Amino acid sequence: MGIVGRLTSGERFWRVITAVLAGVSAVAGSYAYTGFSQSFVVEPAAAFLTENTPALLVNTVLDSLGSLAQPARLATAAAIVVAVVAVVITILLEIEVATGRQYLAVPLTGVAVWGLAAVTTGAVFAAAAAALPAALVVGIISFLGANDPLSVRTARKVDDRKRATLKTGVGVAGLAGVSYMLGQRRTPEGSVQFLGGGTSPPTEVQQMLDSAEQQAFDLPGAPSLVSEIGNFYTVDIATVAPMVDAKTWSLTITGAVENEVEISYDELQEMEAEHFYSTLRCVGEDLNARKMDNAVWTGVPLSTLLEEAGPQAEEAISRADDDYFVSTSREELAESYVVYGMNGRLLPREHGHPVRLMVPGNWGEVNTKWVTELEFTDEPEGYWENRGWTGTGEVRQIAKIWSVDRSSEGVTVGGHAYACCADIDRVEVSTDGGSSWTNAELTDPLGPVDSWHQWRYTFSPDEPTDVIARAVDADGNVQPEMETDQFPDGPSGWVSRTIEP
Repeated sequence: MGIVGRLTSGERFWRVITAVLAGVSAVAGSYAYTGFSQSFVVEPAAAFLTENTPALLVNTVLDSLGSLAQPARLATAAAIVVAVVAVVITILLEIEVATGRQYLAVPLTGVAVWGLAAVTTGAVFAAAAAALPAALVVGIISFLGANDPLSVRTARKVDDRKRATLKTGVGVAGLAGVSYMLGQRRTPEGSVQFLGGGTSPPTEVQQMLDSAEQQAFDLPGAPSLVSEIGNFYTVDIATVAPMVDAKTWSLTITGAVENEVEISYDELQEMEAEHFYSTLRCVGEDLNARKMDNAVWTGVPLSTLLEEAGPQAEEAISRADDDYFVSTSREELAESYVVYGMNGRLLPREHGHPVRLMVPGNWGEVNTKWVTELEFTDEPEGYWENRGWTGTGEVRQIAKIWSVDRSSEGVTVGGHAYACCADIDRVEVSTDGGSSWTNAELTDPLGPVDSWHQWRYTFSPDEPTDVIARAVDADGNVQPEMETDQFPDGPSGWVSRTIEP
């Protein structure tokens, strides 16, 4: 038994710090055990932010932080979890003092944090990984800073708890570091098995990969003609990529259709598949950013399934396992694919395993990952469209400047060029502010239209020179000069870069 009484302001402050440290240890312990999975205690808070943050704030954060927006959301979610846990533990510490039962907060902390984690994540067993470190922190600080009922020095209580809290805080920092390393190892990786279960890509895919490699320019700092899976950009509304079991996955085509269709993963793989190059570009990227990549995809033409379903509406909403949704026209879907392979391997988790949509020529947001349903409807809507974006149309053509290489021949600038619906005819380069243009060297087409090209141009500048690049497609459309922001329908404009002699 302890002594029933009131806490001084100093005691209360250090008990709050104790509660915060316990909250940090709960997050660290959970991450150490689960990694970035849906059992991670921070994931429900991140999902709540994704679903409920006002559109204006979402767009402001995206515009201000760019690629850092997602890490910022994760950090905010973690802070929310720490704050909630800290408030609960602070209350429990107050109850301990009010009842005079020393160490009562320790088991109460374990039960309360376990309950919070289990209810929010649905992972009953994994919730213990958050509860045990939190209870341990409270127990250690309570033990080290225990009151001495025979002491006449009332200030000693605050001093002891202060020292105990600071010492434990160092331990919690160490726990966080170890938990990060353990969590990184525990984080589920995307599947990298080869298609067909072999030890190499299917023959046709390998030939496509080899062909792209042979045609590619050597552009330092820029991807090849086929992007490596680990470097292919990802943008999701979910902080943690969903873990979808291929054995239980199915795609349903519902809504305004003559026949509802449902197909399993095994049934999809038994259908005749195609291998094709296709480029994805993010609608929310900066003008010269690296959120554009190309791969060899393997999948089944969606038209095969649409013929069986018999759509009666001109739009369909594709829905994903992470609650993402977006509308696509029936006409575009007829040219789309249900994809389960990437660069000769099973589709990695971060790229939509087991199945995603590929809608050639459309912004990345239309190519729904972890797709589970297509609902034909006359009332289209989309996750980003509900937040003011209109990036569901054709990708704006672009020539990026990603590489600068110096040699005895001069300075070689280069990058990638892409247009959605007509192949790139040429990339033009200007070194005099756009007064004159010279054709850059361009790689040959990889295959069908929906794939990027590499380009390069060598010159010898005598002074700092602004190099401008623009793409011209096969229909004669020139990349617009006027620069526009990402919001609401994707960036546009000429790309320029200052080159030193």
